[in-house]
Amino acid sequence: MLVIQLSMLNLIKNWLIPLNHEIDEAGCEGLSVIWIHGANQSGLSFQYLRSLTHFKSELVVEYDTSHKFYKNLERLSDEIKKVRGPYFIIGHSLGGLYALHLTKHVDIAGAVSISTPFAGSWTADWARFFVPTYQLFREVGRRSIPIKESQAIKLKIDWTQIVSTKGNVPYHGGQNDGVCTIKSMKSRKDMELIEVPHTHFEVMCSDLVAEIILERYKKICNEHIK
Repeated sequence: MLVIQLSMLNLIKNWLIPLNHEIDEAGCEGLSVIWIHGANQSGLSFQYLRSLTHFKSELVVEYDTSHKFYKNLERLSDEIKKVRGPYFIIGHSLGGLYALHLTKHVDIAGAVSISTPFAGSWTADWARFFVPTYQLFREVGRRSIPIKESQAIKLKIDWTQIVSTKGNVPYHGGQNDGVCTIKSMKSRKDMELIEVPHTHFEVMCSDLVAEIILERYKKICNEHIK
């Protein structure tokens, strides 16, 4: 019984102590963390990951998927510039694509993208013919302008792409996480790729994903912030 009680106390202690206590001790005052949500979501989708990270300086930015991609990109850029850079960006799904484009507009020191289809969506290619007014399908297809222009962006910063590998459904044109194909998520050769056994949305409530984010954040702090 005593062992069980001690185990419970340790679990409670681990839950109460933020995962990033080492970061708090070291301090990283010069780096602002930016969270960019996925399509048809909001900043609320990051609530669990933020509850585990507790970054000192962070900003959750919002955009409207019904608006055109480059209009959203401009809005995100303007919003981010309101806080001090350089920036460490965390983007989920479409948010990762915005993060990649933002490297041309703001001072990004590093990034973690989560389940981002950098080569576009095979599903969007055919779905846009059935729902031609849906803005998202026109902008994330494999031959869309945002996807094609993103492929011409040459990264000069540390970037980690978290690839979600579970949740396969039969209509996405290959092995997928329920939303994006693994092939599209692993298409960039200039990023560190880390596979996690989660679906497209389970990644947002994953302790493992939080740990990866914190590790990469500490790395950027050590390398770029003096």
